[in-house]
Amino acid sequence: MNLVPSLRRRGLSAFTLVEMLTVVGIITLLIVLATPTLVDVLKATRMTSAGDNLINRLSLAQQEAISRNNEVEMRFYIWADPSSEQPSLEICYAYQLVAAPVNGGDPQAISDPFYLDSGIVLAPEPALSPLLQQPMPQPPLVRQSGQYLFSPRGGQPPASVKYKSLRFYQDGSCRLLTQSTGTNTDATTTATAYTIPQLASSFLTITYASDVNTGVMPPRNYFCIQIDAYTGKARVYRP
Repeated sequence: MNLVPSLRRRGLSAFTLVEMLTVVGIITLLIVLATPTLVDVLKATRMTSAGDNLINRLSLAQQEAISRNNEVEMRFYIWADPSSEQPSLEICYAYQLVAAPVNGGDPQAISDPFYLDSGIVLAPEPALSPLLQQPMPQPPLVRQSGQYLFSPRGGQPPASVKYKSLRFYQDGSCRLLTQSTGTNTDATTTATAYTIPQLASSFLTITYASDVNTGVMPPRNYFCIQIDAYTGKARVYRP
């Protein structure tokens, strides 16, 4: 039996070293070219997820206020996190739904605190999040039991946390806390402490911590939410 023709056919059907190196080079080049795009897609997906979660909870706050026939707050918690990309800045890393106190009682958490994904924050710049600007944030509220309603992750003391409050009412509207109420729960004081923000400044922006205070306006990737205080409805703006 003559094996030479068979061996020749096998040799002709095999890849040469040059061909293999060429294929590997093409694959490597495609990976290099596709990686930045893939990273951008993944980052955009994370940003979209963070924005959708916030919109869903804003909607939930409105629904809870209507169904409970009681005012419900969306509290945006602000503190300096030494383990973050901006360790010296007080930034909002979490938010929570809280039922307003009734008859001088304690505020009650409706949901667990929701933490933004690592590296994602609510932008502290006035041009990006005017809803989080004035007045100065409220100090942390201690309940009658002596326990804090919110404690940040990572071992930070609860007393270092401040918050901004957006309160939803039984008619579906919302107002921004613009005066410190302290421990006073008097109905008149509380009513005047919350005011209707103008639509032009009634928005906040989710962005990356690495883009905070870079001077680039707007940042490359962001999720801006504008809230109509009269209806409580949210509108989204993306790059």
